[in-house]
Amino acid sequence: MDQQSTRRRLIEATGVGMLGLTAGCVSRWTERDENGDSSEESESRESAADGGTDTETSTDDAASEDERDEDENTDDVPSIDGGAVVFVYDDGPIEDYEQAFPVHQEFDAPATAGIVSEWIGREDYNGTDWMAVDHLEKLADAGWEIASHTTAHTALGAFDLVEDVESNETRIYPEQRNHGFHHGYEIEITDGNESVRRTVVDSDTDEIGGYLEFDEPVGVAFDASETVEQYPDDVMHEFLEESKQDLEEYGFDVDTLLAPYDIVDERTVEIAREYYDGISNVHPGSMHNDPEAFDPFGTNRDYFIEFTTREEVQAELDQVAEQEALSILGAHTFKDEVTEERIRETLEWVDERDLDVVTFREAIAATEALDLELVHTRTPRFR
Repeated sequence: MDQQSTRRRLIEATGVGMLGLTAGCVSRWTERDENGDSSEESESRESAADGGTDTETSTDDAASEDERDEDENTDDVPSIDGGAVVFVYDDGPIEDYEQAFPVHQEFDAPATAGIVSEWIGREDYNGTDWMAVDHLEKLADAGWEIASHTTAHTALGAFDLVEDVESNETRIYPEQRNHGFHHGYEIEITDGNESVRRTVVDSDTDEIGGYLEFDEPVGVAFDASETVEQYPDDVMHEFLEESKQDLEEYGFDVDTLLAPYDIVDERTVEIAREYYDGISNVHPGSMHNDPEAFDPFGTNRDYFIEFTTREEVQAELDQVAEQEALSILGAHTFKDEVTEERIRETLEWVDERDLDVVTFREAIAATEALDLELVHTRTPRFR
């Protein structure tokens, strides 16, 4: 497979980067004179009237050829005019393949599967079976996107402490103990001045609350009101870089990240930008995203079967269609309530509202194409 991301292909094809316009673009959107012509157009006609050379004609021909090439290279970018929906399935259980995939095939609708790279092919791990490489290959061949869900489904954000720490203690009490679900990793305890790294060997709850247990005393006293616990930078890079590399070694294009536990903070985004084009669940609890102001690192995602009702989902989809919005929906197919019937029902609602279904990668490309279209039609900021 081509390892170059859709986003990079689009940027290279159009010649537009993060700041919007290249020098070539600026030359095509100049101020208009009183006749409605750009200053360059006026100069070109005056030069021709005076018997000018073929330089201007060649330049115009080249510009026209560039525009034709641009149109040809963006033909495969899906349109999201009228509204679109992205389905992002979590974790990579076999139910993605056995339940969700057949239903999506009925509607010719792709989806994005967030894959925990170390869980691929495991049987009866954490109470379920997980898709093997051949399952993922069939998804990808059908137009599904394979996204990273980290190496081991580790929470990427930082957590405040709720109890002060004495230097001789081996336990800390964070507001959430997600980092205690995986033993053997180092945790950084820091107040911004002092930082200590300790290895998690146990996690449970006691009369105080949830705690992380370390292999040795913390060694430094910390004020809970000023302290967080988090994975150190090098461990974060390991989770994000290695999961992408592992999936790419199997032959998949991996451009985006699904954050475990819906936990994302600014530091997560900063590190993830080094490897990915977007994170699909930065802000959980809402499905609505404005295509014209879409930030792949500021996404809204909500569940469409878990934690909600049929009536709420239909009302939300009505708003998506009315506002021509971009919706990102999620589900864990290993959960009992996430059935083929419920997935099919939701896809029928999407179809009834004439909403397109795209992958998260395609949504990024489509919104960038929309940004480019707006650049072509609006007065430029750069001259």
